[in-house]
Amino acid sequence: MIELSPLLLAIAFIVVGGIAWGLGHGRGIARTVRLPRDYYVGLDHLINDRFDRAAEVFARMAEVDGDAVEIQFALGSVFRRRGEVDRAIAIHTRLRSDATAAVAQRGAFALALDYSSAGLMDRAERLFEELAATREYRHAALDHLVRIHEQAGDWANALRVFHELPSAVQTERRRVAAHYLCELAEHAVLQGEAERAQTLLKQARAHDPDLPRAQILSARMTAAAGDKSGALALYLQALEAAPELALEIIPRVLTLVGTAGETQLLGDLSTRLRATGKVSARQLAWLLATAVPAKDVPDSAGEVSSLRSLLMRMGDVGGRYQCDDCGLPSVGWYWRCPKCRAWDSLHPVVFKWAERTDEAARAL
Repeated sequence: MIELSPLLLAIAFIVVGGIAWGLGHGRGIARTVRLPRDYYVGLDHLINDRFDRAAEVFARMAEVDGDAVEIQFALGSVFRRRGEVDRAIAIHTRLRSDATAAVAQRGAFALALDYSSAGLMDRAERLFEELAATREYRHAALDHLVRIHEQAGDWANALRVFHELPSAVQTERRRVAAHYLCELAEHAVLQGEAERAQTLLKQARAHDPDLPRAQILSARMTAAAGDKSGALALYLQALEAAPELALEIIPRVLTLVGTAGETQLLGDLSTRLRATGKVSARQLAWLLATAVPAKDVPDSAGEVSSLRSLLMRMGDVGGRYQCDDCGLPSVGWYWRCPKCRAWDSLHPVVFKWAERTDEAARAL
């Protein structure tokens, strides 16, 4: 006999207990609740991990007993979570064909989740599109559709579905929508459609006026057009809005000004970043020392030697950035974490190490 997981036991007993309560409710608390024998037979199969036989019992019961539908939904959910998606699909396909509209819609939603879990995104998308037209499952279906389009990199459809979400959700996720538009603008730039890219960036700023990504992309386009001063201003605005992007922005602005204006620019950068109040003195020193060659950074605070040791440690952990949500170390910068898919979650490792050093100094 295969050992049963605690999760499966919990689900089985909760479901059967709920059914027992439902059958007894209204008949008087003192009355004894009698469940059909098949409930116990199916539960025995479930407990002993005989899922195929349990499914057969519950399917047979569903033909004569509506309460068995709840057990089938619970069983299908267990199958999906255990990775037995084919069995979950079989159960939910039957439930989707139920004559009761509420059960059929619930079955369709569960089936769409099964398809998503199995990687059958085209089938999941079709079902979620159907469910988006229903009253009960509209919001959940739209949310899943957004995720499907994000996963496929279909930013146009992700944006389309975003505009169908409730207004409160749109307000909460306005920065995500701005990222969709920036993704489309990046593609337009690659296609040589500069005018369309500018229009998309304008729309992105309408969703989130402070999105540094829109400013950085505008700066790149401005520099490509030959306007170095305009590009420099845009880069500096982005840096003030998001100092954590310093490792990406500073090398770009140094390229724009050349070696002649490098010293003055570094001083201006230090002043601007200090004025934001978003970085500590130690974070600022380590950021500048990481972004530019050590020989060009004054060692007045004695940070260069510390930084060299730091960079060796950074190499050991595998990157200059780390995701705040999942902890993924990354050598390069991404607007969206490659692992957990969170937006704007990557930050320089030097930020955290500088914070720890500051905390240790204060403790002394």
